[in-house]
This record gives sequence, C-alpha cells and structure tokens, in this order.
Amino acid sequence: MCADRSLENMVVAITGAGGGLGKALVKRFAAEGCYVASIVRSSESYEELREEFGSDKFSAYIADVADPEQTSNVFAEIIGKNGKVDILFNNAAVYPRINFLDETAQEWLDAIATNLGGVSNCSKSVLPVMINNGFGRIYNLGSFADLDPIANSAAYSCSKGGVHGLTKAIAADIAELNVDVEVHEWNPGHMNTRMSDYTGIDPDISAQWAVEIACGKIKATKSSTLFCENIEWHPPQSLKQRLKNKLLFWK
Repeated sequence: MCADRSLENMVVAITGAGGGLGKALVKRFAAEGCYVASIVRSSESYEELREEFGSDKFSAYIADVADPEQTSNVFAEIIGKNGKVDILFNNAAVYPRINFLDETAQEWLDAIATNLGGVSNCSKSVLPVMINNGFGRIYNLGSFADLDPIANSAAYSCSKGGVHGLTKAIAADIAELNVDVEVHEWNPGHMNTRMSDYTGIDPDISAQWAVEIACGKIKATKSSTLFCENIEWHPPQSLKQRLKNKLLFWK
C-alpha cells in the first residue's frame, strides 16, 4: 500500500515500455489503478503491449523520443485524451556497446539523442500541463555508469552523466514556481534485462520500488533527489566538503 498519496486514476506515462523495466512499470502502475500511457518505438512492441494490457485504462503509442516533433505530438495526444500527465518515467534508453574508436559520429549522436535528448523532449512535453495543474512528478532513469565507465560504453556512460545534470537543472528552473512539481533521478539497480545480458535482479522488483517512490512510501527529502533502488541516495562527502557546504549554505 502507498503512504502519502493514492495513485488510483493518476495518468502515468512510461517511455521505453516495450520490455524489461518499462513493461514491468506498466504492469505495476496498472495494478495501482492508474491510467497508463505506454510509449514504444516499434510497431512490434506496440502490438505486444496492446495484446498483453488490453484495458480502458491502458493506451499504447508509437514515438521515437529522440525526435522532438514525434514526442510533442504523442504527448499532445495523451494529454488530449486524459487532460493531464501526473507522472512521467523517462525510461527509454539504448546501450550501443561500441568501442569509442570504432563508433561513428552518427552512432554517438543517435545514442545521445535517445538517452539524453529523449529525457529533455519528454520533460518539455509534460511540464507545462503539470505546472498548470499544480502537480507532477518526473523520474529520469539514471545510472552510475558515468562514475566508473567500463569498456565499450562511452556514449551510454556520457549520456547518463548528462541525465544527472539535466535532472538537477530542470528542477532548478522550476523551483520558484511554487507548484507541487518535482523532478528526480532514479537508478533502479542492475536488473535482469537485455541491457545487462540478463543478469541482476528481477525488473518487477525495481518496478515495485518505483510505485513506492511515486506514492511517497519511499520519501524524498528534497524536490530533486537521486533515488538508488529503494532509498534516497546521498553521495559521501569529505569533511572539507561538508564544512564548505555549511559555510556557503549549500544544500
């Protein structure tokens, strides 16, 4: 059960919903009684979702989140149908697994366009209606890949570092609007999906954490924070950094 707010009848948009964590999020939020708008890139994933989740509270849409026009149009359709988007999970991402020296300029740009540009495009599409309605939550799927990149992950690692900065920047830009709209980063952990070669935890477990974060059972102490799996994560700081923060009144 959720703690602070009921999710029933909230409109939840989920990108990258065709498999793995995305599909698990669809299942979990549908079970909470949400209106779930699932966004996928391929017609094959679109048909699979429609067959699996046939319901008057479920809709599937095709869009490439890397394309600003497609993204704007699909969210206009979602908002036109439901009147709002309460919660957005920016889950869509690609992991090219190419050595930096072998990666073409276009392959690099395509990965950044999806993993970072997609977060920007989707957030821009929903923030105006969230602000107008006075409520909204955006959860950008993050990773610690930028902190200690492995081989063949340059574009993915850089894009996830960008998501971290973009999340904080969007939150800073809406901070003075005095509305209950928050933008968070969520690192769901190492999951048993295609992206991790099917090793790690069941994505359904991570999806349940997402529900608990969205309804307030797992608390956020700030309007923009980083959730790691099922906790609010605070990076360790040296004594020097803690003193500097206190002296400069940094949060």
